[in-house]
Amino acid sequence: MTYTTQFRRSVLLALPVAALLLSGCTAAGDGTDSAANKSEQQTDQTVEAWHVKYAGCMQDEGLDYPEPDPNANGMVAAIDIEALGGMDAFSAADKTCRGKIGDPPQPTGEDGKPLSDEQMRKDSLEVTECLREQGIDVEDPGTTGGITIDESMSTEALEACGLSGMATSVAE
Repeated sequence: MTYTTQFRRSVLLALPVAALLLSGCTAAGDGTDSAANKSEQQTDQTVEAWHVKYAGCMQDEGLDYPEPDPNANGMVAAIDIEALGGMDAFSAADKTCRGKIGDPPQPTGEDGKPLSDEQMRKDSLEVTECLREQGIDVEDPGTTGGITIDESMSTEALEACGLSGMATSVAE
């Protein structure tokens, strides 16, 4: 199983793969959702809670979207878009679900403030460097800090880089 994730120093969080795949790729909204409505949809919502709502909505839209793994520290398994009916079906369901539940909440730092893309990338680069020191060939993170973790990565290496929750999830 492959996981795509975003990191911060003390807490490991992930945005759903859908968010990573579609950021910058979704069609513009029809203007019916106001900024206040989107903010209200995200109030007091954790990344994990958003994952659960999103998976349920995608399933309601007819896709065989996987349930989030409760033991994966907020990670979401990489998905095969083609197995879900192709990009058109996925994009339509994603647009509907984001209209209903909003975008995923921004990961926050220790101070409770949202992390910037720059900070997530910086933190991810530190994790990437650690993984390389452990002998794992891993690509640099994307502009928002996404790193792909897969089952070929040793549990010991993941734990050495502070990814003990991921080590358990990948090993399963």
